[in-house]
Amino acid sequence: MASLDMRDFHTLEELRGSLMIFVRSYNRRPHSSLKGMSPQERFFQEPELISRLPDEQIESSFLLEIKRRVSADSVIVIDQVEYEVDYRFAKQRITLRYTPDMKDIFIVEAACSLTPIRLLNKHDNASVKRNNVRLTGGED
Repeated sequence: MASLDMRDFHTLEELRGSLMIFVRSYNRRPHSSLKGMSPQERFFQEPELISRLPDEQIESSFLLEIKRRVSADSVIVIDQVEYEVDYRFAKQRITLRYTPDMKDIFIVEAACSLTPIRLLNKHDNASVKRNNVRLTGGED
């Protein structure tokens, strides 16, 4: 890639195509470090070590992650857009995972389970009855 002249490519698709041709050629060519085998031959030499992940696990593995503090009324802000979360997260710092298009956003809970969140509905949020949560023990 370092030897390429980027002016030779007029579109991203042209660059991607060139990269794919190079990668295919590289992976099919024998390598001395692999004792004359190609990377592709070496990869498929032990098929029992190759496992296919479920689509859901692949998708969740490529989510982006941020941390946010939840307001007292269970609202968080991401890129100037307000979302609401369950009241049990009020006043806590939480970890969120999301798709790059922000279509799906999840709270990361125990054991890395993902709980979806939703856009803030100000009318509904204002009418939610909230219980006082005691964060410490002690005498009344």
